[in-house]
Amino acid sequence: MTVGFDGIRTVDSESELCYYDRLLISSIGMEYPRDSFMVYAPENSSDRGLSWLLSISSVHLKTPYKAFSKWMWRNYNGIFTDFHRHGVKVFHGLDAVLPLGRGKEKVRMVTTVRDLTFKRFMNDYTWLEKLRRGSRIGRACKRADRVIATSEYVKNAIIKKYGTSADKIDVIYSAYRDEYIENLKDAVFVQNTKGKYNLPTNFILAITDFGNLSNMETLYKAFANIEDKKIDLVIIGKKNDYYRQLKRLAEKLNINERIVRVSSVNKHNFMCLYALAKAVVDPSLADGMGQCAIEAMISGTPLIASDDGCHREIAKDAALYFEPKDVEQLTKHLNTVLNDSEKCKAMTEKGKQLAEPFTQQNLAQNTMLTYNKARGKA
Repeated sequence: MTVGFDGIRTVDSESELCYYDRLLISSIGMEYPRDSFMVYAPENSSDRGLSWLLSISSVHLKTPYKAFSKWMWRNYNGIFTDFHRHGVKVFHGLDAVLPLGRGKEKVRMVTTVRDLTFKRFMNDYTWLEKLRRGSRIGRACKRADRVIATSEYVKNAIIKKYGTSADKIDVIYSAYRDEYIENLKDAVFVQNTKGKYNLPTNFILAITDFGNLSNMETLYKAFANIEDKKIDLVIIGKKNDYYRQLKRLAEKLNINERIVRVSSVNKHNFMCLYALAKAVVDPSLADGMGQCAIEAMISGTPLIASDDGCHREIAKDAALYFEPKDVEQLTKHLNTVLNDSEKCKAMTEKGKQLAEPFTQQNLAQNTMLTYNKARGKA
């Protein structure tokens, strides 16, 4: 079977969404080497992550052969012509985008919805963004033969906001990379990672896009209140206006010298940062995927997460939860993981057990099952 993917985010290494795209496509490409997977994007990219993805024999990048407008090609009839040329049976819109125009009757449509945060936090978006996102997702859910939600939390939001039938939605969780686990077994590699990124001896880890919904100000305030003033906070994320606001907050709280920001991490070193941390904190609001929770648990690091979004759905009783804006509660949990070794041991053992099913193989197999449902084959 030949499957097409909307690859506009896949080829863009600067996009926050490319990680999931590449994880899914690589997983399914390696699990089903006899099938063909076409990544349709308006243009190519030369970053190493994409080059690695395209080194998988069953994965191919397809850019417009002939197109007056790349935007028109991606969103209307032009891309259907390429579907016909390449024999595409299923097209997967990875970010709730499906092409319009004639030709749909020959190709089954699947779309993934990762979150609906703009519906809950309307004040954080312009009216134009709200209109564009809402109409795009609603149109994709209606047009798709099957809808993939990345958690039950997202599924329930789709049903509530768009009236999509529950029978049409499949919940497929994300995964941790298999290679991460192999890297963790190499103690020398783990320690070399510490030196490579100039990490402090003892630190708490947070991964963020420095967006308004990342809720990092709550983490900063709680971190300033913990008992151990010798521990640092390592944050993975790129600078933006929100980060600069947080920097001023850090100076006010007198913790600026204890915060280490790493702009980006090579995928081969990523899990090592989890393993080196004393704890991982995900304070984000309305997280619909739980990627950080999955990776923290499989790495054997205590997880603290906001009690919102899909965190509790993913981590269950293997994590400590706090109300999103409750600084005192988060401070208490930070002190717990830093001082109570028995509690941490119980959390990490339970976390590893819960994270084991979130494999790339399961991600690939469940996604292929959805494709077959869309074709009426399952």
